[in-house]
Amino acid sequence: MMYKIINVKGYESILIKGTNTSIHGRIGVRYQQFVEDIYTHGLGIVEGADYVGVTTYTEARKAEYPPIVDQLDKIYHNGIDAWKADIKVIKDKYPKTQVGITSIAPIPDWVHTALFDKQKEKYVEAKARLEKYELANGLKGVIRTERVWDDKSESYIDRDIIGYVIEPLPIWIDGERNPLVVQDETEREAAQEIINKTPRAVIDSINN
Repeated sequence: MMYKIINVKGYESILIKGTNTSIHGRIGVRYQQFVEDIYTHGLGIVEGADYVGVTTYTEARKAEYPPIVDQLDKIYHNGIDAWKADIKVIKDKYPKTQVGITSIAPIPDWVHTALFDKQKEKYVEAKARLEKYELANGLKGVIRTERVWDDKSESYIDRDIIGYVIEPLPIWIDGERNPLVVQDETEREAAQEIINKTPRAVIDSINN
């Protein structure tokens, strides 16, 4: 899906290209989908707003005229009439009455901020996911405390007994890999991929 920023008298909205649908405001399901899309596909799916830059027709023509070397080459190989035809296309494109040229503005800062915030959100979620224990390994911890004799202190002390707080799930069930283990591994791989592709600036903003 492609998006286009629309600017009307300073108010910006998001047009979903190829449709008549616009996103107004930075809330709601459609806006959240827009943010998800730029997170997944990058800012290349967003086009800045149109704007008319004030310039003279001579400046506009000059910017599009081919280099002199290319023009002379055109005359040499194709003749003066062919060269005139190319030049006329540019002159017709920018008539003497023209005072402005429609261009594409840069993507506004708030779009970059929305992407940055989404990257932070996804990174934090991925880190939290990886901090959970692996189902195939279970979770160990203190399961009880025992009173034991300590020769060094010549007294009874409390000693923590470590064991499985949560037992590991079997990796195989009836000759097939346990679907719960497979799902756990898949989610962990996806979380690691998110962490790997998160820009350093985003990570630093969280750590700092």
